[in-house]
Amino acid sequence: MSLLSFTAQPLHLTPLPGISLRIRARDLFWLGFFSALLLAVLVWSAASGSYSLSMAQSWQALVSPETEPKRIVRVLWEFRLPRILAAVLCGAALAIAGVMLQSITRNALASPGLIGVEAGASVTLLICVILLPGLIPVFWLPVGAMAGGFAVAGLIWLLSSARGYSPVRLILVGVGITSMLGAFSEMLITYGDIELVESALMWLGGSLHQVSWEQVQVMTAWLVLAGIPAWLGFRQLNLLRLGDKVALSRGVDNRKVIPWLLLLSVALTSAAVATAGTLTFVGLMAPHMARRFCGDRHGVLIPLAGLMGALLVLLGDTLGRTLLAPLQLPAGLVIVLVGAPYFIVLMSRAR
Repeated sequence: MSLLSFTAQPLHLTPLPGISLRIRARDLFWLGFFSALLLAVLVWSAASGSYSLSMAQSWQALVSPETEPKRIVRVLWEFRLPRILAAVLCGAALAIAGVMLQSITRNALASPGLIGVEAGASVTLLICVILLPGLIPVFWLPVGAMAGGFAVAGLIWLLSSARGYSPVRLILVGVGITSMLGAFSEMLITYGDIELVESALMWLGGSLHQVSWEQVQVMTAWLVLAGIPAWLGFRQLNLLRLGDKVALSRGVDNRKVIPWLLLLSVALTSAAVATAGTLTFVGLMAPHMARRFCGDRHGVLIPLAGLMGALLVLLGDTLGRTLLAPLQLPAGLVIVLVGAPYFIVLMSRAR
């Protein structure tokens, strides 16, 4: 038997009682490969910066900090590691949310920004910073942004499902509300106080330079609470991709399942946006990159897309703080500059 035919052989796993997952050896290889690649990039990112370290020093300080000089441990654990972990967690959350939205809407161009979470969070932050400065303490601004994202996503769902749910209606209402909020954001940026606007623009660009360990812990909790249930719904997502009638014939009622899946997607996106700002393009591109290796089988697609999203944001943030050091570019800007051309080539090849 050839290696290619062996890696295509299906394996049956039972990760949790009552849950059966059909996976190929090839899928396990790609999951292991991109996990190892993410770990390597993490160590490289920890070693990169104005105070440069070798890869060996970085790894040693990560696994056994008590053996390294205090200055190296402090640079790594107090300044770089929270930022690195936040990039990994936010990228994974946005990628998983993107997979779910593309499956729910059956639209390959759907992304977390489609349901208004990013626009709602951005407008909420701009209102708090520009129109009502000092109303909310700086520490609670991410919470306010998350609340704004949930509110706008809820409004879009209510408007799109008033006469029965339709993926097309959800997309059209989402585009309309997002465009309106985008215009309002532009007005605030144009006519607001320049000093207040500057303090908000860095966050809007997807910057991770002020992330703390507390935010990493909150983001980890959200990824666990919403990411694991999202993965457990892989069977429903597989069936929804085939259409409502096929899903209903197999016992999946979209009127009950889709609101729950949308809520999980909104939770993941809101937490990521509140932590790192608007990282546009990650939730759109990472699922397409993962599909090239595993297809549309969501049991594998969701974790693989999460790894892709984590790699994208971590690479974007690392390049942003090292390419033009000491000038730091927001991770969201780097991801768009590097990722957009790749995505165009990818789509042209896939037609």
